[in-house]
Amino acid sequence: MTAFAAVIFDWSGTLVHDPPLRDRVAAAAARLGRPDSPETERICTVLRRHENDPDIAAAQRDADTGAAKYYAAETLHFRRAGLDGELAESLLHVDEDPAFRPLYPDTLPTLRRLKELGCRTAVLSDIHFDIRPLLKAQGAGDLIDDYMLSFEHGVQKPDRRIFELALERLELPPHRVLMVGDRSTHDGAAAECGMVTLLLPRLAAFGRRGLFQVQNLVRGQG
Repeated sequence: MTAFAAVIFDWSGTLVHDPPLRDRVAAAAARLGRPDSPETERICTVLRRHENDPDIAAAQRDADTGAAKYYAAETLHFRRAGLDGELAESLLHVDEDPAFRPLYPDTLPTLRRLKELGCRTAVLSDIHFDIRPLLKAQGAGDLIDDYMLSFEHGVQKPDRRIFELALERLELPPHRVLMVGDRSTHDGAAAECGMVTLLLPRLAAFGRRGLFQVQNLVRGQG
């Protein structure tokens, strides 16, 4: 018997690349046929300057509990930062492009190995749109058994209710489930529900994610 019967993965920054703000703005502009330029840096600077705006911070606090909330919060941010309408709209949807959110090189091998071990997998993500088609297009669809997406349930991390709901869907006790993520402030809350939790350090650049550790833990070799 493996040490864990199931593994719950975070999506962004754990299974798929989480691009920095500059790459996001540049990609949104490129979708409109606009070349990368010093304007990209200016836009990023203005967006960062408005991140701590009380109205924006309040709107973003639970933005992933519903698509309408997310779009409203981000639209407010972009409007306060002075982005033109076309760029703002493009930036709103850049995450929906699987090419912009590539799987880490060790994601598919890890998911395949877990499948071979008979270990179930689920994705638990604070997200405002359905990521199932993206993961399917990237070859991971048949390797993931279930999804717990915040916008579909009206609750997001670090609220323990989303972790408890995931456990209910898996029909497993907490000690039989491993949580894998990259943010202590959000994914670390799984530990409060009794799950062993692996937090991966943030990457400076796209590359292997270190997911071999997941396989080792599942096999009881951690």
